[in-house]
Amino acid sequence: MAKIQFLNLQVTDVTLKANTYDQGSTEEIKSGPFKINVHAGNPEEKAFGISFQIELTNKAENFNLKVKAIAHFMTDSDITDDFMNSDFVLISAPAIAFPFLRTFISNITLNSGYNPIVLPAFNFVAMAKHLKEKIAKEVLDDKKRIKKVKKI
Repeated sequence: MAKIQFLNLQVTDVTLKANTYDQGSTEEIKSGPFKINVHAGNPEEKAFGISFQIELTNKAENFNLKVKAIAHFMTDSDITDDFMNSDFVLISAPAIAFPFLRTFISNITLNSGYNPIVLPAFNFVAMAKHLKEKIAKEVLDDKKRIKKVKKI
């Protein structure tokens, strides 16, 4: 089995907009888009990344937090397409990095004078299934496009 090493979570963009002084305005939060993507890194370094993008808004829509971050990993396996589409990368790596994102969001809200937002647990198995279906559909669509081009 391949070994995986979490290097760090690097926050690349944060936007916090609040039109309220109410510390409790972060108690009823609804999540906007929550996106997770995998990125192959330098094959020689056997590195890859998991990017997170999340938007959180309260019910009154007077508090909004957007965060983009990337978790950096190294492995002892070669970075191939099969590796990048494996459960190891699609489930284990995000599950390892997610607590760091949760902590960042809790800390930034607390340090900004609001009650901390604690993200709930996340089902990475269901997300991986959805990603694999999306990848399979894209591959099928690409094959159809190539077939059409060959006919012309």
